[in-house]
Amino acid sequence: MKIKFISLGSGSSGNSYYLGTYEYGFLIDAGLPVRTIKKSLKDVGISLEEKVRAVFVTHDHADHIKALGALANKLYLPVYTTKLVHRGINQNYCISEKIPATMQYFVEKEKPFRFRDFTVTPFPVPHDAI
Repeated sequence: MKIKFISLGSGSSGNSYYLGTYEYGFLIDAGLPVRTIKKSLKDVGISLEEKVRAVFVTHDHADHIKALGALANKLYLPVYTTKLVHRGINQNYCISEKIPATMQYFVEKEKPFRFRDFTVTPFPVPHDAI
């Protein structure tokens, strides 16, 4: 299986990455405005609406989660994160749109799970966030 990994933005102004196959992919973090994510993907021939199937969240800093509510509510993208990180997201001042309960999927650190063709293993990283 051939995969693509694309940095859509990395830095204090926002972080978001795309990981996917020819058929579909997912975002890792959504700290950029939806418009920027959409344009960055379009510039490399990927349609946000047609190809992106989920968002995986690394932690609850604003520069990693700003667009989560909009992506979950407007594009119906499921959000995968741990329960603690989700709690931090809901308490974060920069999230104007909360993630609907029906779009939340909780994962456990160091417990692999399947997302379509991918096996994802969440792991802890020392950081000043949940």
